[in-house]
Order: sequence, then structure tokens, then C-alpha cells
Amino acid sequence: MNLKGRKVAVTGGSGGIGSALIIGLSDAGALVYNLDRNPPSSELPAQFIEVDLTSEQSVSTAMGKIPALDSIVVSAGIQLVGEDARIEDVSLETWQRTIDINLTGAFLSLKYALPKLVASGSGSAVLIGSPTAISMEGAGYSSYAASKAGMMALSRVIAADYKDKGVRSNVVVPGAMKTPLIKKIWGDLAKRDALVAGTPLGRIGNPEELVGLVNWLVSTDSSFATGASYAV
Repeated sequence: MNLKGRKVAVTGGSGGIGSALIIGLSDAGALVYNLDRNPPSSELPAQFIEVDLTSEQSVSTAMGKIPALDSIVVSAGIQLVGEDARIEDVSLETWQRTIDINLTGAFLSLKYALPKLVASGSGSAVLIGSPTAISMEGAGYSSYAASKAGMMALSRVIAADYKDKGVRSNVVVPGAMKTPLIKKIWGDLAKRDALVAGTPLGRIGNPEELVGLVNWLVSTDSSFATGASYAV
């Protein structure tokens, strides 16, 4: 995949899936911006821009530092394992924190990226969703599942609203991935075995295995793909 000349912003790029995608995008020739609250723990081939995705002013300022943009990958997210639960057991604080980062953060990122994507003439938004939003895998994660379902719906709305502006929007839905997001689950042998048993290939995925699909959606080769969700 040749992404030379494509300018891409990745939210939550300092760790997990975001870091893997930054490396994959850069290896394909893209100019990448990493929008995160914290700098990466190791060097990444991206310009780091500090941002608080729950603050409209912060997101507006961060996006203002990017002169032009062809694509945005919304990868930032949290899953509060041990706090998120059945709806009657979830605190408002856990619910609000999850929604603020996963859904409101996606909304603000897209709101301020879209004018740049429109100006590009071939803009592409790629959102990282979750099976918890569309299946019974969401059991026990009321806040996380709801936040991901919201952002996945937002992607479809963008696809419909901006089709005449040359902007596409799609969702990548990763299965269980070996990332810090599920570290607490991964440390519980019973939960780990159940997680592995529920995957078609009988193993946990690696974030690098999302790169090919994300790069394709970022590229103009996927010019007829919009409003869709792709499971990996």
C-alpha cells in the first residue's frame, strides 16, 4: 500500500493499537500526527501533539496545529475493567469517564478534523470500534459497549452527511487484541481462556494485524467504501 503524500492524524497513538497503526501508516509513506494526552514511551514516526480529548478547546487547538489532513484514525479509548459492569452496578463516574473519552472524544476529534478532510477532496475517517457494541460480548461492560456503539453510529452518520463532500467514514472492529486495554483481563487465566475460546482462530490478535485494513481505508484505493464496519 502506497500512502505517500497522505497526511493522517491518529488519536490515542501513544500506545496499543494506535502505536501499531502509526508505524504501519508511516511505513507505507504517510505523514502521521499522534494526538494523545501523553507522549509515547518509545520513539514513533509521528509528530506528537498533546491533547485532552475531553476538552473542546484542547481538541480545537491541537487540530489547529495540523495544516492539512487527508485522514483521521480515531483510536483513543478506555475500558475500565473492574469498574464497568452491569448497568445497575455502574457508577455515574465510570459511565461519564468512559463516554467522555470514547464517544465525546471521537465526536470532538471528528468535528475539528472534518473541515480538513473536506478540503482534502478525498478525506477518510477510520474509527476503531468494538464487538461489544454489536454483540452479546458487551455483557458486563455497559459503559464501554454503549460508548463504542455510539461512535460506530456516528461513523455511519458522517458517511451519509459528507458523501457529497468527498469524505468517507468507516469502522474497523478488532477482535480481542493483545493491548494494555485488556491487560487486567489477560492476567486472569479463566477470563483469558474464555476470550481465546471465543475467537475463530483460537488465539489473541496483535495490533499489527489491523494495519493492512486501516491503510487500505486511509488510501484512495477504498474510494467506494463508506458507512461500513469491518471485523478483524
